[in-house]
Amino acid sequence: MTETKVGPNQGRARRTWIVLISTVALLVALAVWNSARMSLSMSTAASDDQQFAQTAPGTNTKIAVEIAEPAPEGTAKGKLLQKKTEEIYARTSSSVTLRWNAQTKIVMGKEADIHPGAVVHVTGTVRSDHTIQAEQLVILTGYVKVQ
Repeated sequence: MTETKVGPNQGRARRTWIVLISTVALLVALAVWNSARMSLSMSTAASDDQQFAQTAPGTNTKIAVEIAEPAPEGTAKGKLLQKKTEEIYARTSSSVTLRWNAQTKIVMGKEADIHPGAVVHVTGTVRSDHTIQAEQLVILTGYVKVQ
C-alpha cells in the first residue's frame, strides 16, 4: 500500500481555502442579518390615524397623502390617505406635514405637481415634530382616486 503524503504547500492551500470559504459564509450571514434588521426598522405604510400617531421619531415610513395646501418652498400640508385598493384611497382625519429638499427624488412628476388636491406617495423619516422628511415623492395624481 502506498501512502499519499500531503506536502506543506498543499496543507497551506487547503487552510487558505477553508479560511476563504468561512469568510464568505460569514459575510453572507452578516448581509442577511443586516437586510433583516433594515426591513424590520421600515414601518411600511402608517395607513391609519392610530398607526401614524404612534409612529416614533426617526422611523422610516411610507404613506400616501392628499395635499391640502403647499406651504413655503419645500413643505406641504395634507391629509393621510388609507389604501383601499391599488387605485382607491380613503381620506383619514390625520393631518400630515411634508418636508423635502433638493436631494429628494420626485417620481412620475415634478415639484410643480405638488398642489392642492395632488396625491403623493411619500417615503421618508418621521421627525421629532411629527413631520415627514421625504426621501422620495411619487406623484399619484391621475392614477388613483380618493374617496
